[in-house]
Amino acid sequence: MEVDDMKSNLDIFNIKEWLLTNGLGGYSYMSLPLINTSCYQSLMCVALHTPVDRYSVLENVNEEVIIDNNTYLLNEHIVSVDVEDIVTYTFQIKNISIKKEIAYAYDQNTLAISYHITNPGKKLQLFVSPELALRSHHEGNRHKPECMVTSYKDTINIIPLKHKELCISMSLEDSTFIQKETCKSYHYDFGELTGGTVSDKVVIPGTFHISNMESRSYSFICSLDLENSALNANTIIFNEKRRINSLYLGNDRLLKQLYKASDQFIVKRGDSHSIIAGYPWFNDWGRDTLISLEGLTLCTGRFHDAKDILLTFVHHLKDGLCVNMFTDQEPPLYNTVDGSLWLIHACYQYLLYTNDFAFIQSIYPALKTIISHYVTGTKHNIHMSDDFLLFAGSGEDQITWMDVRIHGKAVTPRHGKPVEVNALWYNALKIMNVFAGFTDNDPSYDIIAIKVKENFVKVFFDEQLGYLKDTDTDPTLRPNQLYAFSLPFPVANISIARRAFPIITEKLYVGRGLRSLTPDDPQYIGTYLGPLESRDYAYHQGTSWGYLIGPYIRTFLKLNHSREEALKLLDPLLQSINEQLIGGINEIYDGNAPHTGKGCVNQAWSVAEVLCLYQSLSKMQ
Repeated sequence: MEVDDMKSNLDIFNIKEWLLTNGLGGYSYMSLPLINTSCYQSLMCVALHTPVDRYSVLENVNEEVIIDNNTYLLNEHIVSVDVEDIVTYTFQIKNISIKKEIAYAYDQNTLAISYHITNPGKKLQLFVSPELALRSHHEGNRHKPECMVTSYKDTINIIPLKHKELCISMSLEDSTFIQKETCKSYHYDFGELTGGTVSDKVVIPGTFHISNMESRSYSFICSLDLENSALNANTIIFNEKRRINSLYLGNDRLLKQLYKASDQFIVKRGDSHSIIAGYPWFNDWGRDTLISLEGLTLCTGRFHDAKDILLTFVHHLKDGLCVNMFTDQEPPLYNTVDGSLWLIHACYQYLLYTNDFAFIQSIYPALKTIISHYVTGTKHNIHMSDDFLLFAGSGEDQITWMDVRIHGKAVTPRHGKPVEVNALWYNALKIMNVFAGFTDNDPSYDIIAIKVKENFVKVFFDEQLGYLKDTDTDPTLRPNQLYAFSLPFPVANISIARRAFPIITEKLYVGRGLRSLTPDDPQYIGTYLGPLESRDYAYHQGTSWGYLIGPYIRTFLKLNHSREEALKLLDPLLQSINEQLIGGINEIYDGNAPHTGKGCVNQAWSVAEVLCLYQSLSKMQ
């Protein structure tokens, strides 16, 4: 990417960014011009309790060169940036070219930077000053972070005084470290616009100095893994390039981008794996993980990871409920009604891709507890009603995916019988009937499913409106009804889909996903902007969600539309891939045109649904 493209628009929601991850929850995330606009941007952020509790180690590095007694800031002389398997900057000052390659070592807390110098005869000095954040990635420092620094030749060791258990090793090959502590203040434009962190302070412990650079490569390493701190940056960069290239061996450049994006979300959790919901600020969420599983792991052939992830959530089942979110340090949260149903759905998708009947047999007893708890009743007033439909919610519970509360009050309570929950309930019962067929032959699942289907349309379909109500008592037009048509076992028949789909398309489809509420609703908010409270009101009241393109296009295809027509519907999201994060797809978009990308810059279920659809449509003839 040429530097002119990069600097053409420095609007905070359009400035281009890049992201590298390490498979442990850590990341390297920065704007292309190397300007920190948010407290989340960090050259090296690690997960203290893999994959959560993120800690920003290295905010940035200030790089200066001296040529013929003149001093130049490197980031003012960027001529191009390449974001592929790694990130590569090219700087040009007079006739001296400097190439800077950045990689985050996989499965390690080690950042590597390699400086490649082409120096035709001039004396060149390099000064690299590390800016240490030493804080949670959610908030800035009010005061200078305190640390202890020791140095020897080209290496320093840093111990943050608020995290004395950490030791950060940093080195620049063939340099001398000049120890002189200073403090630098940051002002974050993103925080000012969104009501988040605005100010921050970092500590600069000193400067690495190379007095006479030659035409060669110089290795910079920042690591929390002391046994890896002696590694050369070029070795780490080579290994990461090879690993990323091995993820996808085909010729479709777009699929390669999507495979690379999918890899960023799959992380270790203990001895198993999980999926980060979105970067830079989300942890691993149950619902997001299980919706994303097919696109991120099954479509990409990562079947072992898929099994690991399923086991993570099966082992954490409690009273029939799936984990809603793994927190940084507290016990997991279980405030979800649909997570357990998505777990059963994900297990079925796994079986379709792998034919691993033995695995399903091994977890079948755990899945049975979900159904039994939902039938008899469990937390959050989740229970099967007399009409066999699922009822959920009471008080200020927020247990569907529309889960915002402001000042303790639910914005979209959806208590009662939510439409997508009951579509998932029917789908889960039919799947359990399939599983019972090669386990215990339990007939109860199909018996209940028949009753659910008999009553679903009676409760949800409004003949005058022509679409499915959002809950049994709420006729609001929302995209949640799409799951009644798009799941493997659809609870609503195709004739209802034919009536509802044109209305959904007219009112909710915006290209970049689907609005969460129609613009003619009095509660509609079309722009996701401002302090957290303002954004939370808009979150499910008009904001468009990229991942909803999944059930939308699957329903479209069931109505016998062509592959070419489906690709046209998917194209706006495909075109958005490089607009904000290079190679990423946003969590959400404004409901109002031009549907600017907002929220997380790379969201697991957005990437997963787009990858899954694009790959399957590409295979269709």
